[in-house]
Amino acid sequence: MTNGLIKEFRTERWLLVFVFAHLILWTMVPAVVRYNLPLDSIEGTIWGHQLEWGYDKNPFLNGWLTAFATYLGGQSGWMVYLFSQLCVITCFWAVWRLASCMLPPLYALFSVMILEGIQYYNFHAIDFNDNTLELGLWALTIYYFYKALLPAENSRLTSGITSSHSTTSNKTAAWLLTGTFAGLGMMAKYYTAALLAGMALFLFSNPANRRELKTLPPYLGLGIFLVIILPHTIWLFFHDFITIRYVFERGSSGESTWTNHFFFPAQFAWQQFQAFIPALILCSFLFLGKKSVSPAPRFKLDTFNRSFLFFVGLGPFLLTILLSLSLGTKLRAGWGMPLLSTWGIILIAAAQPNITREKAYRFLTAIFLLMGVMVSGYSVSLINSSDTSSANFPGREIAQAITRQWHDVYHTRLDYVGGSRWISGNVEFYSADHPAVFIEWDKRRAPWISTQDMKNKGAVFVWDITNDESMPDEIKQQFPLLQQANVMEFSWHRNRNNLPPVKIGVAFLPPAKA
Repeated sequence: MTNGLIKEFRTERWLLVFVFAHLILWTMVPAVVRYNLPLDSIEGTIWGHQLEWGYDKNPFLNGWLTAFATYLGGQSGWMVYLFSQLCVITCFWAVWRLASCMLPPLYALFSVMILEGIQYYNFHAIDFNDNTLELGLWALTIYYFYKALLPAENSRLTSGITSSHSTTSNKTAAWLLTGTFAGLGMMAKYYTAALLAGMALFLFSNPANRRELKTLPPYLGLGIFLVIILPHTIWLFFHDFITIRYVFERGSSGESTWTNHFFFPAQFAWQQFQAFIPALILCSFLFLGKKSVSPAPRFKLDTFNRSFLFFVGLGPFLLTILLSLSLGTKLRAGWGMPLLSTWGIILIAAAQPNITREKAYRFLTAIFLLMGVMVSGYSVSLINSSDTSSANFPGREIAQAITRQWHDVYHTRLDYVGGSRWISGNVEFYSADHPAVFIEWDKRRAPWISTQDMKNKGAVFVWDITNDESMPDEIKQQFPLLQQANVMEFSWHRNRNNLPPVKIGVAFLPPAKA
């Protein structure tokens, strides 16, 4: 790779083209081809429309941002998809900035672009949820943590800064931003603790890093982190630590056997490797073709960078595996979404392909062709779906029919809906009244519900008969004025394979003054 090739490619421009192509395609295509928001996004609207410092499955950030997206974009859902992709391109930007501190410009660009082949940055990132939020927040935390600890001589090489005052100011800002994004990451999902553990190991593993603890900026960052997580921490004490209990429930395998200690970590490691295989294939394009007549340029990561990539880049993955090995914890494949962001840097730094003009253009062609193929494949799979995809779920029709029937009978606003999370969430989002959701008829999961106010104003209770759901007997006893339940049927969108209709059980709780 020559200096002329670097100038010819103008990596910043290619990065912008790549980022905006990804943003536009993966925002607009789901907005066009999906009739219904995905499951986690629906769940986020349930939470976010009731501003709490925490919810039964997650801290507050996911719910709040989902509600904000729906406030801006309405029921079309396009803003929810935009928020998802903003998380992805934020991740791309932060990884590129980090890579640019370690690798030559073209190598740094390609270490970001190969992430496009990983499902976590395209298909899985359509659903705006805690994992998608982690993509951007983890990458930002990693980048600013790197800048906060970067030795002064390295900092001058990467930024041209020579003033000690400027260096100190930049380090202070980096520590403040590290604390901010780490705190927001924790408020997106507790799994951010894995990243913080890797960062702590890197911080304490090196004497030069430990000397930073004798200065003020790290404690300013820590202070911001604590301020961000404090309201949620207090909230937990008043809500029986329900979010933490959920984490342990998700990690429980039910039956405890010695094989869990080996099967679950091995399964998780294999799932992450499978997700990374397309990145390996994309990297191989940099090795195809005629060999350059000039020798391959070699660059060497210094000790600081190698150690950083090990502890912070691979550390969260390795610590997750170690946790499962020790405790037999069941690991979910989706937890790996934020783990692979720096793996492109590690791969390119290890492989060090000899990039020629032909190889570079071949790689770029492969990236943009892949993007087009994946978007097209996603669209075709939903349009010709033969299964019960949430994309074709008649959520809007269900909400409108139930709301219309409520108005016809009681001539008043629908303030409450109770029942299964998916069905009641769709009613909440797509109904013009946006009723508060009594999640699974459980006050612990929906602490914002006043049962007395609900009895006064009335409510609709719903459940999915198609999935063998029913209304619990204790709910019937708790609300004796419930009307006779009826069954409503709705057809799937694009029902080319004659799928059976969605059957919804519906029971009205009349307003007290009806």
